[in-house]
Amino acid sequence: MKDRRQNKRPKKNRIQKEASHDPSAAEGSQADEPPPPSKLASLSSEQKCAMIAELSETILEDPTKGFKKERETATDVGKGDDTTTTVRVPSKVENLLDLARPHKNGGDDYIATLGVMSLLAIFKDVLPSYRIRLPTDAERAGNLSKETKQLWDYERAVLTYYQHYLQLLEKQWERGQDEPSRLALTCMLSLCELLKTAYHFNFRSNLLTIVVRQMNNRSCEKVSDECCQAVAYVFQKDAQGEVSMEAARLVAKLIKEYKGVLRPNVVRTFSRLPLRVHVDEAQAAKLASQANKKKRKRDKELAEIEDELKEGSGSVDKIVLARCQSETLQSVILTYFRILKSPDSKTKKDLLPVALEGLAKFVHLINMDTVVDLLDVLKQLLADIDNMPLEASLNCALTAFQALQGPGREMQIDQKEYITPLYRQLARLGTEENSRPNTERMIKCLTSAFIKRREYSTVRIAAFIKQIFTVALHAPPYTGVPLMALARQILQRYPSAHQLLDSESDVITSGQYTPDVADPEHSNPFSTSAWELATLKFHANPAIQNQADAASTLQLLQMPGESPQRLWPDMIRDTDEVYIKFQQTQKRHPLSAKGDRQQYRFVKPRKTEITLLDMPEED
Repeated sequence: MKDRRQNKRPKKNRIQKEASHDPSAAEGSQADEPPPPSKLASLSSEQKCAMIAELSETILEDPTKGFKKERETATDVGKGDDTTTTVRVPSKVENLLDLARPHKNGGDDYIATLGVMSLLAIFKDVLPSYRIRLPTDAERAGNLSKETKQLWDYERAVLTYYQHYLQLLEKQWERGQDEPSRLALTCMLSLCELLKTAYHFNFRSNLLTIVVRQMNNRSCEKVSDECCQAVAYVFQKDAQGEVSMEAARLVAKLIKEYKGVLRPNVVRTFSRLPLRVHVDEAQAAKLASQANKKKRKRDKELAEIEDELKEGSGSVDKIVLARCQSETLQSVILTYFRILKSPDSKTKKDLLPVALEGLAKFVHLINMDTVVDLLDVLKQLLADIDNMPLEASLNCALTAFQALQGPGREMQIDQKEYITPLYRQLARLGTEENSRPNTERMIKCLTSAFIKRREYSTVRIAAFIKQIFTVALHAPPYTGVPLMALARQILQRYPSAHQLLDSESDVITSGQYTPDVADPEHSNPFSTSAWELATLKFHANPAIQNQADAASTLQLLQMPGESPQRLWPDMIRDTDEVYIKFQQTQKRHPLSAKGDRQQYRFVKPRKTEITLLDMPEED
């Protein structure tokens, strides 16, 4: 509202101030002036609700009339000549905006909440799928058809009322931000919904600024989660990449400048970015874009026509996409590095697992120089891996493997420094607290270490297989089954490790097996055997029994059904649904010969307790 005092200048709303710099909305950024005084305060709540329903239905039936201000002609009959005056009647959208303003509807927050939600549904349905460019004065002065003029007037009205609606949402949120009320929460969630629906439309920069700022809201977790989900949705759905680039820069700026505890979900939104362009490809696209700009400068009119045609067609410009994804990747990787090198221990504890998870996803897109710097940082982190959370330690090793298999595959580096710490983390999967969230990540690490690359140390391979069987004894079935399937895969790939399946009496070696050493090379795994398989054959879960039988007889995996990556979600689903596979038993035919009952023979006789009958008699 305008300030009536003469000694102070009226305050501008943030959306109005920022929209004034938008050339496409220069003429639609008038101040949010209040409509004429209404009689809404004298109506009852039932009448206001009925009015909201009637206005919303009328606007959706014919949006052109709903956004248009009507004109009424009134004739005053006097003693002399009659006078005719034309009165402008507020549009239906303007009346609905009045109902959404508490100071206009009699201070009723419930009615204001209903008005905000009704306007949200209207704008989600009415907003076009393109940015509105208001015509210039020269264009309006030309000869126009009636349809063109009506379309321009309608677009101007939509843009103006949409701006007023955004200003209303921002004001109500800022007014109740300290202790969010129902109206304030509704306004903030409406902004998130508008960002999901209209991220391509005008005022997207204003929407992004408001929503990104509340991604780390400490007073209301609901607001923070909804804002993070809205930004992640934009990252996924933006095909051209320009909105994602702008949002990524704002999130990176928030992470850099925020002083205090930052929510991990803020950093985790980066993992929803569908980045596919390599840095070198982006550099080539940038050079092509610069050459194209020089060529287009020669004919500005043709360039403007081409831009309008591209915007109207909705096609994806590959050069623009490559440039946007390159700049987005640069912002994301820089943010991850800033977290890895942060001296604040609290920041590292909360954000390090998320940053390493994101690096593991995007590390194949970075160039060689960045890989060298990244590996140096990962070595420093792996030196203190036992004091890190299991999620962070596995992400650290996985990032190193993917960096060396992607852009760093030509680097002649011994990967022992990244495999050795992984051996110490296997035992931490024995608890149910660590096994469920980290089993899939451990499978990826072991697959990268032994399946996707060739390991030449037989002792190291045998030590990992032995450790996997030991973990399967104690871990839940949804962890033991995929790990044993992976151990079978490693046994098939490396025949030199088959010695573990021999009996201990047939092994000719010296020393003792020590599984708790830091380096698997010093564990001496060939001094023992995989005796865990004999115990796992009697496991309560039939899937563990089948894996133990198949591993002891070196059966091939029935791919892809028995791949560890597929067994893991199947076992999790069975555990959640309390599903137990039905074992069918075939009834023996009465004429068939009765076979001997299968007897299990043990290598050594079982020790039994001495009873009183077995004690020697005293003389």
